[in-house]
This record gives sequence, structure tokens and C-alpha cells, in this order.
Amino acid sequence: MKALKMRAGVMLSILLVSVCALAEDSAYELDEIIVTGKRAPTAEVSKQEVPVKETQKPVVSTIPDILDEAAGLDIQRRSILTPKSSQVRIRGLDEQRTQVMINGRPLNGTGVMGGFFVDWSALSTGNFESVEIGKGGFSAKYGNTLGGTINMRPAPPKDTFHAEIYTGYKRYNTFAFTGTASGKTGPFGSVFSAGYHRTDGHLRNSEAERYTINGRLYYDWGNDGQLQFSIRHTQGDYSMPVENREADTDFDSNFPEHAGTYLTGPGIQFPSGDRHGDGSYFNKIRTEIDLMSVKQMGAVDSTITLYLNNEDRTDYIYSNELGEKVLEREAAPDRSWGWVAKFCWPLSRHLIGFGADGNYQGFGGADNTFVRQDYFTKLPLEGADEWNASRFHGAYIDDEWAVTDFLNLYMGVRFDDYYGNREVDVVTGYTNGKPAGYDRQTVQFNESVLMPKAGIMYRPMPDLNLYARAARATRYPDNPAFYWYYAGYRPEVDERTDVVRNELSYEDAMEYEIGSQWQALPDMTVKLSAYHYQVDDYIRWIFGYAPSRVIYNIDRVDFKGIELDIDGKIFNKIYGFANFTWQDTKKTGDVLDASNNLTDSLSELPEKKFNCGILYKQTDGLLVRLSFKWVDEREVPFLDDSITNPLTGDANPDGTSVFSQTPTELKKLDDFITVNCLVRYPVWKNGFDGFLTLGIENIFDTDYEEEYDFPAPGRCFSIGGEVAF
Repeated sequence: MKALKMRAGVMLSILLVSVCALAEDSAYELDEIIVTGKRAPTAEVSKQEVPVKETQKPVVSTIPDILDEAAGLDIQRRSILTPKSSQVRIRGLDEQRTQVMINGRPLNGTGVMGGFFVDWSALSTGNFESVEIGKGGFSAKYGNTLGGTINMRPAPPKDTFHAEIYTGYKRYNTFAFTGTASGKTGPFGSVFSAGYHRTDGHLRNSEAERYTINGRLYYDWGNDGQLQFSIRHTQGDYSMPVENREADTDFDSNFPEHAGTYLTGPGIQFPSGDRHGDGSYFNKIRTEIDLMSVKQMGAVDSTITLYLNNEDRTDYIYSNELGEKVLEREAAPDRSWGWVAKFCWPLSRHLIGFGADGNYQGFGGADNTFVRQDYFTKLPLEGADEWNASRFHGAYIDDEWAVTDFLNLYMGVRFDDYYGNREVDVVTGYTNGKPAGYDRQTVQFNESVLMPKAGIMYRPMPDLNLYARAARATRYPDNPAFYWYYAGYRPEVDERTDVVRNELSYEDAMEYEIGSQWQALPDMTVKLSAYHYQVDDYIRWIFGYAPSRVIYNIDRVDFKGIELDIDGKIFNKIYGFANFTWQDTKKTGDVLDASNNLTDSLSELPEKKFNCGILYKQTDGLLVRLSFKWVDEREVPFLDDSITNPLTGDANPDGTSVFSQTPTELKKLDDFITVNCLVRYPVWKNGFDGFLTLGIENIFDTDYEEEYDFPAPGRCFSIGGEVAF
């Protein structure tokens, strides 16, 4: 199958070069139309642009909060500002399989030692003007993605000096204070912002406190270019939610019943009967630096970006039983850097693009700086530096061809190459289900792939666009998957099973989409799309195997869905939106998941979702927004016996071990409805603009869960004030 896909890529490459050679002489410029948060589709990809200021939650908001009402996206949060993996899924594919970017440069980190591929809690929404969503791996411009792209677009500097100060307060002792200043003088421009956010959270031991400082400098390079330098710095303390049960003697009635999570890397084994307790938290310091050049070189537009990510974290773990600190550990979960070079060449009725990119991921070790004497029966693991854990390179060429005024074709091809190299302790055998020994090995992963992309858009009438797309898309094993495939459970040396895993491979997908976009009214857009992604060699994680987990490729997962999206102006100053999503997944060839006999679907994804809302806004800044959200019921595998399995009492969304003595059951997350309201009222005084904001989240105080055993916040009233001058 992979050889067949490679041959198809070569054929498309030859076709693309031939098309470019036949370019005509008459000038042509592709149109881009912005329609109230929507972009007109192209043959390449459909994009949705979500404005930050109109959709963010009051006082404290995250990027997942802003994306919460978009069609085809699933959002899963725990508490206010509590970090979590897999918070955002595009058509069922999370941050591991989605390219998350800031101003076009990748943000995804290594995800090791308790780190996150994308830590949404560390991103201040005040830095961004909008968030752009691209669904699917249909564009040749982006590699190593199946789900698509999420691109956070920074706000440009104002032509004259402009400053904004905001402060607000809402339930759970949640407070924010932010300030932004921007302006231009001659060829120079700048945007600076700083913020302080804190919350007690609504779960036991879920406090968070975050400081952010950000700056972006601009220099206009002649009449056709610009240099940009930006730095984002975040420092915060994030508490680790502690399990809270009525049956326990230490139950805290100020909080609901919920599960706990200690948000750190592996290798911590608490003594029997104990777990992390109140006071446990981690301190994170993260810095991101970008240097960008935008320049027209003859007829070619160029964008070249260099970027660097640096993250340090210190964990402070307290014993629930003793109420004392038992571990302090320092780690450097992310030391990654990279570059992106993109070029665009309008040539006759063609818009030819080409470019390349590189991403280099590494991390520092983990050091136990304090361990309570005589507490741990097995010392928490430490780790060595891996500054060059993986290297990714990609290159592409594509063409958007306006064949006629009503027919556009997109053709592209992308080449990706991935190399990983790690030192790993590999299990050599098992005795009674436990590792009998280890062998230190150097393991490597080196794969290259060619991916063709194609699309067509037809306009049978000026207000109607019909499109179809097909693409090969791949996703390489991330650093944790690459490591734990070798360091984790190895069924091939376990006498209890005859399962033999194939060699670790990249996920290889064929993705298809058809759809239409109709301009039903001058300011109203109706979009309907259907998709089918066939992902071969899908990488599965299952905890509960020794040591730690098992990583393996399964034969295939199919993702299917239909999305209906309506958005635009209803009349005068009133806008509205509504969207409906139906989605389904089916996996085949999974032999190490005990929940297979209960379901062949990936867990926690609702089959149906519906969002709608209405917005009234005036040019003076007055804004009234009311939104409604319904999410269908979901199911998650669960182990419920505290004696026979170390993961008991925990939801296991990734599956359960076939060796568990506890039967796996499916727990249901009920469907839910939430309603939110926000009012922003302008006040003028002494030459500056002032605004008062009032909000209510979860108006009807609905009890619901986005993640099993983590109840969502209740009704939240908020008040805020903003001054702009």
C-alpha cells in the first residue's frame, strides 16, 4: 500500500511540473474573501478564521475556549488553566496529529517527561487577533499532520500609539490584569503586552497563577518587505488536581467528587495506599523566540522564519497521607528549534508555491533535587539529556491553477523525512508478567515519504462553490511514542501472548473531502462538507502494561463525518451562527486493547454536536453575545477494582490491558447543554474609551463532564473593565 502511494506521488509530481511549464502570460490574482469569521474555500483547503476578542471567555480564556464553538472540533478541559494533553481535536485528531502554529511557525513540542505537545494554559489569548483553522492534510505546505492546522495570528501594530488595559474577576477567585501597547513610527513598529492571571480552580488543588510578557518588533524593509522579531515569555505555577471522594476520610466538601492527576513525567511510584496530595504543583518557565523575514524578490514573495522553544519545569510533589513534600524534581521538557521557508510565485493563471522546513526536537534531563528519606521503595526515575532526539525535514511544491473563471485546480506534492535516535533500556524478557531484565540499546527511526495532494473547485453560479479534495498525509511517531515503543511493554518476548508487533511505522492516511459553500444572502454563508480519512498504521498507547505502557501500530482507523455550518449577518447589526457535526470512528486490527470486545470506536468522541449563537455589535464597541452548545453522550473504557490493577478507578481513554484481572467496562458521559452570555458596554470619558464587561458562563448551572470524572465548572458570573487610549 505504501509503495502504491509513493508511485502516485511521483506521477503527480511530474504532472505538476508539466502544468507549471504551460503557464500563460495574462496576469491573474486569486481572490480571498473574508466572510464574518469564514474564508471562501479554495481548491487547496477550507479555512475558518475565528476572531479572538468576540469569542474568548471573560477574565481568563484559553485558545481551546475560543475554538469551542467551531464545527468539527472537540474541546476537552479539566479546570480553569489546568494543563492537559489532547485538549483540542480536529475531526477526532488531537495535538499529536495536528500542526499548531503561531504566525505560521510550528509550536508543537516534544511532549516528554510530563510535558505537553501544546500547553494551551501557557498561551495568553491577548497576543492574538484571530485563530485560523485548516482541516485535514490537504495542503502540501504543511507536513507531519493528519488533522490539519491551527494557526494563531498575532495582532499587528496600530498606525499610531494605542494602549489597552483590562482587569476582571469571576467565580473561583479568578482574576486577570493585562496590558497591551502598540504603535508605529517611520519604518518601525512594535506590540508589547504583559499579563497576570490567577485562579483557585473548581477542583481540589487546581490553583494556577501565570505571568506573561510578550514583545514583537517590526521593521518595514523598503516598500515590499518586513522584518519581525518576537519573544514570548511565560512563567507560572500550576497545581495538580487531587482525587476527591466522599468515601475517603480526607474528602473536601468544598469541591465536587473527581479524579486526580499529577501532571508530571513517568517513573514516580507512590507507596501502597498513598498518592500525590494537596500542595503538589509544578513551576513552568517557557520562552519562545521568532525571527521572520517577509520580502518580495522580483515576482516571488518570500517568508522565512527561524524559531526557538525553551522550557524548564520544577515539580513539587506532596504525599496525601503525610501532608509533606516527598519529591522535588527539575526537568527541561522542550529544547526545540526550527526554520520555515515559503515562496509564492504568481505566474499567469497559476499561483505557484514552493518551500522547505526543518524541525529539531530535544530536551534536557530530569534531576531529583529532593527525595524524602525512607519514603519511596523505588527511587523516582531520572533522565539524561537528549538534545537531538529527532530531526524532521520537509519540502513541497504546489500550484493553484485558475483554469477558467469558474474552475480552479490544486495540485501539490510534499516530501518529508524523519530521523530519531535514542538510548533506551529494552526489556529482554518477563517473569510472571514483570520485566526480567533490560538491555541498553541505541535505537533509530529513519523514514521518508512522498505525498501527493489534489483538489478541484467548481463555481456553477457566482454564489456557489463546489469542491472535492484527496490527499495522502502522514504523521511520524512523536518522541514519547518512539521511546516507549522500545522502552515499554514488548509482547514479542512475553510467553503469555503470541502477539508480535510490526516494526514501528509512521501513520499513513488517505484523506477525502467533498463539500459546498453557498452565499445564501449577501452576508450569510452556508457550508456543507463530508470527509473520510483512512489512517493505516495508527499508533496506539495503552497504559497498564509493564513497564509503563505499550506502543504499537494497528491496521487502520477510519474517521468519517459531516459538518453543516451557517454564519453571517442576520440583519442590520445582528449576526448569527449555527453548526452541526456528525462524526464516527472505527478501528481494525487492534490486538492489545481489552476494550475491543465492547467497542471498535475511539473513545470520548461524541457522535453529534450542535452550536448556535447570536451577536449584536456596534462600531462604538457595544457587544452582546449569547451562545448555545449541545454535545452528545460519549463512552470511555474504565477499570474499577482497586486490588487487581494499579490503574483502577481511572478512566482509560486510550484502552486497557488484556492482562488486567479486572473486566473492562464502558462508562458513559451524559450529553449536555450549556448557554453562555457576554455583554460589553462602552463608556467614554476624558478622551479615552472605557468598556464594562459582564458575563455569565453556564447560565443554567449544568452538571457535565468534557473528560470522564472531571466535572466542569458551574455557573460563573464575571465582571471586567477595559480602558483604551
